[in-house]
Amino acid sequence: MGQFRLAVVQVVAAVGAGIALTYTARTFRLSRRGQVTDRFTKALERLSSDEEFVRIGGVLAMEQIVQDAPDQGEHAARVLNAFVRRHAPDAAATALDAAQLPKKPKEQVLEALRALTVKRSWWGGRRRPVDLAGLHLKGAELQDAFLQGALLKGATFTEADLRGANLKGADLTDTDFTRADLSTARGLKEAQLLLAGSLRGCRLPGSLAGRPEIADRVGASE
Repeated sequence: MGQFRLAVVQVVAAVGAGIALTYTARTFRLSRRGQVTDRFTKALERLSSDEEFVRIGGVLAMEQIVQDAPDQGEHAARVLNAFVRRHAPDAAATALDAAQLPKKPKEQVLEALRALTVKRSWWGGRRRPVDLAGLHLKGAELQDAFLQGALLKGATFTEADLRGANLKGADLTDTDFTRADLSTARGLKEAQLLLAGSLRGCRLPGSLAGRPEIADRVGASE
């Protein structure tokens, strides 16, 4: 009888320990989720600040959140893409406005672009295509940028540095690559380049630069 009671006590203790462990784990998850949500909210507040240096801090904070909580990657990417679209000028400017467009993106835009196109996956294997369509990104520094499948239609990348960038499957329709450096860009296809708006003075990978139909466009006069 004593052994039976001991066994019952041990079973009850084991069940109690299991319940306590489950409760503790659940509490930890809820607490962690709350912390991530709080950090995300604060990062959003920084991104909407009136001060550029605070907005840059918001970009860095958003990137740190993703490093600590990868499940927030897609949300962070959507926010940063919207941030770039809000703060980068429209490429479809009139001739009068074009002279006033910046020769290089602002630091906050460059920082957001870097985080948005970094090689490591924000989505754990799934990546939402970056949308830079119609933006003026002259002089952008996008070395090794992950732009696979990106929406770049009508964007301006005049004098941009795209060495090592992955442009596989990107939409380059009417994209301006005047004097851009694509010399070591990866994933480019002839069909993509033939859709581009301008390739004047553009540096391309040797395998593409030597093709007559493309070489003619690269060397076309102003």
